[in-house]
Amino acid sequence: MWFSLGDQQLHVGVDPELAPARKAHPALRVAAGQLERLAERLSSAGVEVAWDEDLPDAARFFCEDPWGNRIELLERRP
Repeated sequence: MWFSLGDQQLHVGVDPELAPARKAHPALRVAAGQLERLAERLSSAGVEVAWDEDLPDAARFFCEDPWGNRIELLERRP
């Protein structure tokens, strides 16, 4: 499946023999001012959101897609 937004694209494929990675993961940068709103929407839909404070120049959280793959969403701080 292909997802696109403007010039950005993400291709997602399925491999029935592949187990979800627990550490390796894609990171997606969110537009300024939208990270908390996205976290609220995901939480409202039943997705667990785990905030992380380890990056001094970014706000970020981790969640999982429906297949158990780890996803990082982040917003750069000025």
